[in-house]
Amino acid sequence: MNPARALQTVADLGARALSSTPVGDLLDAGMRLAREVTQSDHAVFFERSPGGDALLMRAGIGWRPGIVGRVSLSTGQGSFGRYILQQPTRIVDALPSHPEFGLPAVLREHNVESMACVRLDGIGHPLGVVAVFNVNDGLPSTEHLTFLEALGNILATAILRQVTEEGLLQSQIRLQSVQKMEAIGRLAGGIAHDFNNLVQAIGGYTEILLRQLREDDPLRRNAEEIKKAGDRAAALTRQLLAFSRQQVLQPSLLDVNHIVHHVEQLLARLIGEDVELRTYLSEDLWPVKADAAQLEQVLMNLAVNARDAMKDGGLLTIETANVELTRSVDGEPFVVVAGPYVLLAVTDTGTGMNAETKARAFEPFFTTKPPGQGTGLGLSMVYGIVKQSGGYIWVDSELGAGTRIRIYLPRADEMLLPLEVPAEVEVTPSAAAAHAEAADRHAPSSCSLLLVEDEDGVRELIHEWLSAHDYVVHSAEDGQHALQVAEGIEQLDLLIADVVMPTMGGPALAKRLLQARPDLKVIFVSGYADEAIGDRRMLEDGASFLQKPFTLEELLKKVRAVLDDRRPSRAPGGPH
Repeated sequence: MNPARALQTVADLGARALSSTPVGDLLDAGMRLAREVTQSDHAVFFERSPGGDALLMRAGIGWRPGIVGRVSLSTGQGSFGRYILQQPTRIVDALPSHPEFGLPAVLREHNVESMACVRLDGIGHPLGVVAVFNVNDGLPSTEHLTFLEALGNILATAILRQVTEEGLLQSQIRLQSVQKMEAIGRLAGGIAHDFNNLVQAIGGYTEILLRQLREDDPLRRNAEEIKKAGDRAAALTRQLLAFSRQQVLQPSLLDVNHIVHHVEQLLARLIGEDVELRTYLSEDLWPVKADAAQLEQVLMNLAVNARDAMKDGGLLTIETANVELTRSVDGEPFVVVAGPYVLLAVTDTGTGMNAETKARAFEPFFTTKPPGQGTGLGLSMVYGIVKQSGGYIWVDSELGAGTRIRIYLPRADEMLLPLEVPAEVEVTPSAAAAHAEAADRHAPSSCSLLLVEDEDGVRELIHEWLSAHDYVVHSAEDGQHALQVAEGIEQLDLLIADVVMPTMGGPALAKRLLQARPDLKVIFVSGYADEAIGDRRMLEDGASFLQKPFTLEELLKKVRAVLDDRRPSRAPGGPH
């Protein structure tokens, strides 16, 4: 080997690498130079697969047509692939009879006898191997090995640069996707809020109308159809709020296994007899803090999607497990907050998704179903609930290979407590008398309510409904006006306030009123929710909340329940 020629070759290849030559072209040029300088019969670059279980012949020269780019070698126990990865450099002769591995068929077909190879190291794992092979008994020299090391360093640097650039590009694409989803979410949440107020008024007045119409009244059917349409509109707004993460969650400590068990029979009926349901639930599962009803909704939505993807039947699997995620998991699509998580995975054997469909899977109103067969909000709702619960959701899918949805919910710091059965309490005559006195005090005719709602139609509807049930109702259109109205009310038992209003919202108003009236009960209502409420402790402390749109019966029950609750009140976000 000519040392001067070898040095010049390395310098020329390095210059090409600095000029941003594509990595594929650089590898091809490197293999030609490796064969020429070492005067070998064959040269090859074996690239390590992402999982490390194989070496792919990515570039090479001297091989018969159709070999390069298609042949891969195993890196399993006792394999040639594992052998060449174990040491940084090797010079080996008598390859066909070597005692530590069986020579791969592609090398036997080319009658190779000896080789020199250099491992290319990346960050944390090898990138691959550069090797030259001879057919005759000529053993490569240490000079050849030194040249291959220099060549390998240039190629490794180029590969790492490409990986870094591709990673940066993917990060930019993912950031744009996240920003797009956030923008859609904000738009959806704003639309849902305004629409909720309209649906609230339509549904409420229809409810009153139905109460006034006889069963045989010809107009009753028209009113019932209006109510059905309003109910469908209300369901759509709930899904939009879920996607935009603006619904109110009422989180509690949960065992995800219990949630799966609770809905298992329902899911079996939902997916039909031609789809088999299997569950693999990990023992000693960590607790999570989430809304139980919403987590059940997640499972039902995923089951419906899976059923629709398995028209001819199939297998639906639900799994749970405790996992530890690092900040950047190998092979995962984005950076996560490192720590302990509970995995909830739903897998089907259906048609799967192509790359375009998978990229848009969580977009609201995106659907692959024919017109009229789905709103396109099922997965959007799942996405919103998971993100609002502090978790991550990933889709693994290929056409013809089914779909796997992985949900990671952060482990709760608190531990689940065993269910306690309250002891029976003996009711004494004095206790019964006290209870009767409280009931009289909270009778509608003796209760004074302050209703604060900035939407005229909703305020008039609630005022009319509660007044019809003998409550004394005072109304105001915002927080500042409510303070003025409250000054003229001697007895005030309950505040019903919208969360988001001009000048002063419900939480700030409640805090002001509770300073002077510590026994005042509070119900918040909103067509927005979580982020708009601001202080999450209001709900976690057990404050009452009604999500618009609600039925008038739900409102009446909530009013009665809150007034009958004799626990002391406290200001929102006040001391625990």
